[in-house]
Amino acid sequence: MQINDSRLDLYTDKEVQEGIQELFGNEKFVNGMQAFLPQKLSEYILTAKNQVKSIYDFQANITRPFLKAIKDISITELSVSGLENINAADKYLFISNHRDIVLDSAYLNLLLFENKISTSQIAIGDNLMKTRISELLFRINKSFVVKREGNPRELYAHSVALSNYIHEMITEKLDSVWIAQREGRAKDGNDQTQQGLLKMIGLGGGKNLKEHFQSLKIVPVSISYELDPTGLLKTQEYLKKQADPDFKKSFQEDVKYMLNGIQGKKGRVHFDFGKPLVEELEILDTTKKNKEQIKILAELIDKSIHCNYRLHPVNYVAYDLLFKTKKYTSHYSEQDFEKYTTFFEEQLQEIDIAQRELGREYLLKMYANPVVNASK
Repeated sequence: MQINDSRLDLYTDKEVQEGIQELFGNEKFVNGMQAFLPQKLSEYILTAKNQVKSIYDFQANITRPFLKAIKDISITELSVSGLENINAADKYLFISNHRDIVLDSAYLNLLLFENKISTSQIAIGDNLMKTRISELLFRINKSFVVKREGNPRELYAHSVALSNYIHEMITEKLDSVWIAQREGRAKDGNDQTQQGLLKMIGLGGGKNLKEHFQSLKIVPVSISYELDPTGLLKTQEYLKKQADPDFKKSFQEDVKYMLNGIQGKKGRVHFDFGKPLVEELEILDTTKKNKEQIKILAELIDKSIHCNYRLHPVNYVAYDLLFKTKKYTSHYSEQDFEKYTTFFEEQLQEIDIAQRELGREYLLKMYANPVVNASK
């Protein structure tokens, strides 16, 4: 397939080998890896890299051991449901809610890999490829770029190419694709599919959106983290934006999010693969405007994600604290209430007292919004 934007093309095996040599030839990267990872894992990776001849080798010999090590230090339990909805012979467009910059797609692919299902290609925003090291890491690990910077004509041309690329990957059964339901993470826990994203995906469908979206076999994926290790960072960012509407994170701050997200305690993590939206899309009325059809599709994706989100006592405690109710007391114990009240308050001590109430509301919403959405 000929694509104008080469950043949509996956690395060939030769490019993977060249990328590995460049990546591990970078002293700064190797030193950072050794400082970040347990010594035994670092030593293993430095040896295993010599066996990497393809993307599959990289995922099997480097990504998988890395994610298992991160799981051991930061995740109490990693679970999955809904894999019976996935046929290993088919390819899908996985659309999930978005909590963590790196781990959402990484653990999704790990779960597929361990269940002998082909891993998906990963759509990554160009804001995460500001350095050569980050570009190499993402590209070697089966990622392609979603362009967010440029003039309107450039962005439109890229969006058309991206839509066509996703369509061909899936309909020609070349690869599944993962993309987050919105640009950036839902930092307040309110998972809502961005209709503009679906519009972009639909650009290659012409006038028959129903047929186009059915051919993509869209699988809504609900990702639930019991605890958000970047909760305080997200709250602080929100408060900065309240004080300065023009505030934007730097790439270095994105890196800080990534590292906190990887290392920080996440508690129980659950992935649910919903049913592919094929028959459900028969309700799309082709006589209606595309905008109306996309709105219905977004609602179907949201419903699946909200209903299959795994809620924990911390979510119910946050709801009752936020709304000053006792509505969900049956979903947690007195010990849970004390534990999570302390959990929230300890984080809020890091916030200036003048902004603490606003910060408290935002932090609680982060955990309460999944309950609000599920109750709808």
